[in-house]
Amino acid sequence: MLLPDHLYRRVPLFWMIMGVLLVIFGLIAVPDFRLFSAYMLLGLTCLGRSIWLYQARQRVARHSEVTVLTDTQKMEHRPH
Repeated sequence: MLLPDHLYRRVPLFWMIMGVLLVIFGLIAVPDFRLFSAYMLLGLTCLGRSIWLYQARQRVARHSEVTVLTDTQKMEHRPH
């Protein structure tokens, strides 16, 4: 299933919000709560996933910008 571009660009934000909510819920539930470690682990995993996705998208965006610039420069230097 393909996502619209405006949603696809915000996927790291969704992961980050989910991670923050899980961490907050784990902290509010007090460390004596049975599932405290599960909430914290899931929350930190979601936060790590959001950072990884953001960095991966930035690498791809930089690579595509370099490709476009290279193609543009080649087009400008063509002999007439």
